[in-house]
Amino acid sequence: MTLDGAALNAAAILVGSVLGLVAGDRLGESFRDLAIRATGLVAALIGVEMVFPVSRPVSLLLAVVIGAWIGEQWHIDIGLELLGRWAENKMGRGGFSRGFVTATLIFDIGAMAILGSIQAGTGHAPTILGAKAVMDGITAMVLAATLGWGVMGSAVVTLIYEGGISLMAHQLLAVLPSRVMSDFIAVGGLLVAGIGLNLFTGKTMLKVPNLMPAMVLAVALGWLGLALHVAFL
Repeated sequence: MTLDGAALNAAAILVGSVLGLVAGDRLGESFRDLAIRATGLVAALIGVEMVFPVSRPVSLLLAVVIGAWIGEQWHIDIGLELLGRWAENKMGRGGFSRGFVTATLIFDIGAMAILGSIQAGTGHAPTILGAKAVMDGITAMVLAATLGWGVMGSAVVTLIYEGGISLMAHQLLAVLPSRVMSDFIAVGGLLVAGIGLNLFTGKTMLKVPNLMPAMVLAVALGWLGLALHVAFL
């Protein structure tokens, strides 16, 4: 169903938060690091699976390169970071509020939440949100151990946020031709693979937020190809 992925993600955050409050640091830092890296590897494989088979590689390349240029010009990654700092400063630094705000920003401001919700909303198995649920569960465990029970509140926001995007994406099926939708999903797969690569290596190999305009460009190029009857677009 459309909301299964969002519900799974929210449930994982709740479970992770409870484990963090109860178990604290007993699971060990090395285990948490290995689990995050292993989940990143799976996310990269999911992203690659979404991209293939590539029917219009020229369109995919154009969308990614032009989208990267736009993202770099707009400094989307820096903007998201500043937004997170602003929200945390405005909404609190202690008690429930700090854990809630910090966790919500980590779980919901990012490409994986958007892409996973779109995948689930367009009739596909929610594999991205499934992988994200594991990552968020581990992260929630760590955050709850240090910031307290406010982390659990972010599960409600995640359910509403991702569920809302999934419902909107479900409506896109009636508007976007299958060719355009496949291009959209392929670009999303590349971004998910980039997120997985970053998690696996523990470094920012790719500025994934700055690639997000490529998703809009994929739709635009797909419509343009249909209108002009250009096969490679």
